[in-house]
Amino acid sequence: MSDAFEIPDDAEHAEVVAFVTTTTDALWPLLTTGAGLEQWWWPMFDDTRYEIDAQEGGTYRIRTATGGFGVQGRYLELDEGRRIVQSWDWLEGEEFAPQPSQLVIVDLEERDGGTLVTVRQTALMDEVDDFRQGWQDCLTRLEELFDA
Repeated sequence: MSDAFEIPDDAEHAEVVAFVTTTTDALWPLLTTGAGLEQWWWPMFDDTRYEIDAQEGGTYRIRTATGGFGVQGRYLELDEGRRIVQSWDWLEGEEFAPQPSQLVIVDLEERDGGTLVTVRQTALMDEVDDFRQGWQDCLTRLEELFDA
């Protein structure tokens, strides 16, 4: 695991951990492709669009007109099957939301019977709970893809 991108322990951030009963090889495309993300990210919005260029320096953009929001950013680090580091900018409609860019780190660790997924996202103090809840909702949907 690289330490080029880390969130200091004393920085405000949300952290969510999930356990997905599949291998990192099976999980990776669900995190790095539009077809994979559409299965669990925001499936409640029929018009969600996923534009993904999953390579270091590549960009992503996920948005929904129905929901009136989205997110976009750049992939800063991709270590296949292990780690995703990306910048994160909220969108309101098609425009940037007036808030600072954030950093999202997704670490994957294969364990007996599945993969431990840890997501950390920088946030302003009053956003931490909202981000934690948002990631928990998304990761619960991801876990449910593999529930038998």
